[in-house]
Amino acid sequence: MTAVLRLEALRVTVHVPPVSLGVEPGGLLCLLGTRPEPLSDLLDVIAGHRPAALGRVCVEERALGGLGPPARPVGLVSPRDPLFGHLSVRDNVAFSLRARRRSPAETAARVGQVMAMLGLDGLADRPVAALDAAYRVRLMLARAVAFGPAVLLLDDPLAGLEPGAVAALTRVIARLPSMLGGAVVLSTTRREEALAFGAPIALFDGPSLLQTGTAADLLDNPGDDGVAVLFGEANALRGVVTDIADDLAQVHLSCGADVEARAMPGLEPGVLCRVCIRPDRIAPLFPSRPGAMGEDEGTLAAHLADAAHLGTRLRLRFRLADGTEVTAHRPPIAALPGM
Repeated sequence: MTAVLRLEALRVTVHVPPVSLGVEPGGLLCLLGTRPEPLSDLLDVIAGHRPAALGRVCVEERALGGLGPPARPVGLVSPRDPLFGHLSVRDNVAFSLRARRRSPAETAARVGQVMAMLGLDGLADRPVAALDAAYRVRLMLARAVAFGPAVLLLDDPLAGLEPGAVAALTRVIARLPSMLGGAVVLSTTRREEALAFGAPIALFDGPSLLQTGTAADLLDNPGDDGVAVLFGEANALRGVVTDIADDLAQVHLSCGADVEARAMPGLEPGVLCRVCIRPDRIAPLFPSRPGAMGEDEGTLAAHLADAAHLGTRLRLRFRLADGTEVTAHRPPIAALPGM
């Protein structure tokens, strides 16, 4: 299937790595980053608000280089593009249609359709000041989709909203790609928010794109230790590779233990490495007396540093023999005495 949006070795500036990705018709892609600014800059380049240093932005197989925002089939919801406070809800939605000289009849029909789609049909004559934060986001969405863009860009649209509003708007946004037939790209710095959409995720560390895939891809098949730590919140244990066989590496950890882990391409015996273990993949065992566990492969001796009940899980922090801290997550049913 041909991508609606395609970025080809796109550089926001000459000093940042290139970004290449695509979104198919009816698709939603979450850009999940460590900082919001690089993601905002990338969306601004796609929308035409700033030029690309290198590379191409293509929408429906058409390169958009040299086109300004009004000429691009791209809608943008951004805090840098606020609502028109002097206009009503209806007139805010109609603005992009009137700017494109659509007929009054077509404008009225489309405005009514979009307001109903986003739950604004009972608020048409209200001023922007009468809307709460969540409904202002709905209005910004309505204004951006009214003219029928092929690509809709959402720059951290759920920032600062209370949890109930976030949940409701997540459902609304998740339906937009199928309702519009185009592509939706959303940026966020919150992992749980990106996961809630159930859509592919492009993981960024600053301006660098690390990996694109489903949540399962990023969790179970991370491209490198950076992805494992950033997305999977993995513990990274330093060690030396002692042997590799059948894509499995034998590693002697700096804490003194020997473990086995899946080997990344290019790993060789004798090199320094990091073994990444997600907190939910660690099973704490508390022996009745010191030394009762023995020294089986994969068993790490540690002291419990602290424990916290987080409601849906327990967070346990351990300290290994070399001082490395390891975090484990367990179900609440496994609560320690006194917690």
